[in-house]
This record gives sequence, structure tokens and C-alpha cells, in this order.
Amino acid sequence: MSETNQKQVNDDRENCPHCGDGDETFRYMDRLWKFDVDEARKIVNDGREAVELEPEDVQFSVDVCRIYPQHVKHVNPEYPGIIAHIWYPEPDGTVAHGHLLIDGHHRAARCLELERPYYVHILSEEESRRVMIDGPDIEEILASTQSEVTPA
Repeated sequence: MSETNQKQVNDDRENCPHCGDGDETFRYMDRLWKFDVDEARKIVNDGREAVELEPEDVQFSVDVCRIYPQHVKHVNPEYPGIIAHIWYPEPDGTVAHGHLLIDGHHRAARCLELERPYYVHILSEEESRRVMIDGPDIEEILASTQSEVTPA
């Protein structure tokens, strides 16, 4: 990167309303879930391998999240995102279990712009529970579902 381009990146970062110090969290589904991103980053700093996220999943993650274009310009796409497990009780009593990108939406958007692969670290189910600050009570959901499907 030229010195002029690096200066522009630094200026963009300094003037970015999305950049900031302090604790980082991620909220999902109208604030139903809240994740401790700082704790998730500590966990995945254990040397685990990052895996490539399918392009359709990268696009979906970017489409369902608020993206600040001025922030995308200066994020470093070299850092992998973080995916957590989530559980949600369905109206029919079943439990939906899926995966959610909780860190790295702007880096994912940058990778799409650059037409390059995007990599993520995946938390285990236990690690996902550990970084969830707010959300449906997973243990209660799973216990109630199990009791409903267990024969009497």
C-alpha cells in the first residue's frame, strides 16, 4: 500500500463513527441475543484453524446485519470472523439450532468487495453458551423439549 493510501486508511479509521474503544458485543434479532465478542476472541485465540465460509453464507451474514460503508473501507479482512451456535424455541415446541456470525460482518463485506474468501473460527456449543450474555435460556429450552418428546 502506498504511503498516500495508508494515510487515507488511517484518516478513515480516525473519523469512523463505528470504530471505538471499549467492550465489544454483538446483538441479534432485535436484541434477543447478546454475545460477548471480546470473550469470543480470547477463546478462539487458542490456535484453532479458521475455515472458509461459503460465499452464500458470507453474503447472507452481510445482508442481515447493519453494515457501515465508511467502516468497511479500513477493516483488515485478514482477521477471521467468529461463528457461535444459537438455539431458538419454535412455536411447535421444537428447537431450532443454527450458526450465527457474531464477529466480522464488516470484514466479510470487505472480502465480498475484494472478491476473496472469508474465513471464520467456530465456537463449540459450550463456548457459544459461555459468550452469550443475553438470550433464550438454552438449558431450559432443551430440557422442556426433551421432556415433551420423552414417552410418559
